[in-house]
Amino acid sequence: MSRIAIIDTEIDPNHIKNKAIEYIDLCGGGGEMSNALSHGTICAMVLEHCAVEYELVNIRIFQESIGKVFGELGLLCEALKLCRDLRIDVVSLSAVTSILSDSRHLFGTTNDLLESTIIVSALDNRRYMTVPTAYPHVIGVRNDSAGLLSPGDLAYSTNDPYNANVFANCDFPFLRRCKHAPSNSFAVPVVVSHINNLLNQGLPKQAVEAMIYNLKPYPLSEKFSCLDNSTVQTMREVPIVFVSADSANMTATLMDELYEKYKVQSSTLSLYDCPFDVRIKVLDDISGIKDDVRFMEKHYKTDLIFICGEQRHIETIRQIISIDVELMYQDNSEFIMCFEDKQELVPVVALSDKLHEILTV
Repeated sequence: MSRIAIIDTEIDPNHIKNKAIEYIDLCGGGGEMSNALSHGTICAMVLEHCAVEYELVNIRIFQESIGKVFGELGLLCEALKLCRDLRIDVVSLSAVTSILSDSRHLFGTTNDLLESTIIVSALDNRRYMTVPTAYPHVIGVRNDSAGLLSPGDLAYSTNDPYNANVFANCDFPFLRRCKHAPSNSFAVPVVVSHINNLLNQGLPKQAVEAMIYNLKPYPLSEKFSCLDNSTVQTMREVPIVFVSADSANMTATLMDELYEKYKVQSSTLSLYDCPFDVRIKVLDDISGIKDDVRFMEKHYKTDLIFICGEQRHIETIRQIISIDVELMYQDNSEFIMCFEDKQELVPVVALSDKLHEILTV
């Protein structure tokens, strides 16, 4: 029998047939259970509807019991770290973040569970790129909002632009009766229940994950159709900075410094291969860079987009999109910075400060 952790608000057992629940409260106690259904309770109701034979652990990281809930990143990291000691087989995680700089705390924490635990995580309901959902070692989930599947059914999309590859239909009549619409959050326990049922057959973790990756194909591709979807947030134009360097490491450093010093969120389109970083998208073809920029503007919470490539790329890119600042690396740990018909020589150590200065005037 697998052990499932729902990291969320407190779960009310009265709504899941008084099933035994192991409670871990990281909020320091306080607050009475509301008569209204909490977010965690609804997730548990979906899980109970779909799954059989499991042990339920409720790790509470949210004080609020109703409405939209917010929590601290530190509590989420603590909850995930507890999952190893609690011998959790599957984590049901609707507590996600679209602040991609939070990845510096979450990536290692989730990766430490890779050997023993399957993490199932929701896409942000407004379809911003989300962590830990977008990680390659996490099963990212989204609701079948197009209604192409039956309730409780799953499908897989290989090229989902948010890396939330698993689609699940959670449009159950009991949710509608409770006046709750299907959402990415409630799609997660549908997938968790499917994984639980496979684990109960004695299949090892790796085999279960392989079966998820080989689900039937989802019949609708969303590669860039979201760009013209009026139900999603308004397109924003953010500054574009071209960086001529020999790798994406420079932009990763700049992104870290801009967040640490100024709380500026940034992302990168890279023409170089690089280690995984959720803020960096590696480009296969420079000709599609306009669509990639548009996607980042709309679906990344980013205040600034870097484009990392060789100096020979810049003329081609200029013909496709507007560049606000150009940074050309010199051999003496300095960059030539070009902006607004000006040119300055800027030391590497001062780049983040200078960028912030000229882009916030």
